[in-house]
Amino acid sequence: MKIRPIFAAAGLAIACCATLTTSHAVANNAEAAQAPALTAGSRAPRISVDRWLKGAPVYTYEPGRVYVIEFWATWCTPCVGSIPHLTELQKKYPNIVIIGVTASEQPTQSNLDDRLTKAESFVAKQGSRMDYTVAYDGNGFMWSNWMVPAQRGGIPCTFIIGADGNISWIGHPLLDEFDRALENTLSQSGVRNDASNWQTINVKPLNSTIPAPTPKKASAPTKVVSNQPAKIAPASTRIPPASPATKKIATGPTRDDGPK
Repeated sequence: MKIRPIFAAAGLAIACCATLTTSHAVANNAEAAQAPALTAGSRAPRISVDRWLKGAPVYTYEPGRVYVIEFWATWCTPCVGSIPHLTELQKKYPNIVIIGVTASEQPTQSNLDDRLTKAESFVAKQGSRMDYTVAYDGNGFMWSNWMVPAQRGGIPCTFIIGADGNISWIGHPLLDEFDRALENTLSQSGVRNDASNWQTINVKPLNSTIPAPTPKKASAPTKVVSNQPAKIAPASTRIPPASPATKKIATGPTRDDGPK
């Protein structure tokens, strides 16, 4: 596995982001010793976010469509560094759907949940630089159903979902292996070649003001920054300990699980 050299200076930031964990991910040592429940070949979990910030909402996986889901945060320098590459891939492959899920935002103050506002502002400022779908996972559903069972504690972390709805690859989005895995997934039979039309929803202007949601007790899983290193994943998909300034994406709409 090889990281693009232009991002080598961001090694420290990557290491910092790789220590991100949640209270759910460190439940107990016995569980931690088990093999990941979500791996390449597993059926992709459903997508359910609090808000879609940019691009068309995704409620189900279209047969034949390839999806790329990246977990990131506005405070993660490597995540921000990965934005240009994800935008490049979305333009190169208009038939795929790239979704940046910000699932690890931290409030500015302990008594003020301004995570959504921060994410919206970030996405708006990025403009066309972040030219793919972005969503906000405020209550931690995506993190709990994707990152935790995959035993991933660091961001950015990317999942590629093939035309059959199964996960084909998990890992760092700046690895050359990621690009090769995406190309391989797109070369499989049954992949749709028509455009995904993700651009149907535009990002909100910076001057819009949206009240920050009131935190719900015992509702949203709390992401915390731990001094302990992230759990070691298999070598083929492990997030590099000292990697480049990786990519970043934005967040989106009030809990939206789609049509009932």
